[in-house]
Amino acid sequence: MKLNDILSEELPEIDKSVKECVNLGQWLLFKAGGHDEVAFYLKTSSSIFELSNSGKILQKVNHGEDNLEIDELFYFSDLPRPSSLSNSTIAEVVN
Repeated sequence: MKLNDILSEELPEIDKSVKECVNLGQWLLFKAGGHDEVAFYLKTSSSIFELSNSGKILQKVNHGEDNLEIDELFYFSDLPRPSSLSNSTIAEVVN
């Protein structure tokens, strides 16, 4: 699985609060293989949504069709996100 950073302005249709949930790891923004007609998927705590190139919700993924294989995960590079535990451990060792 590939991790990607994108700028929040690349998906203007997604609200900032949703982008913050993605960066906190509460929700997932991803691409799935074999689904070229959908730009992105957004997985919330209860649903998965298909998104356009601008982040507009196209439709909710029906139950039973939600077995998607995540190829790429996306985070917003210009919004805050917590440092991982492994990052803080490495920082302590380096300093």
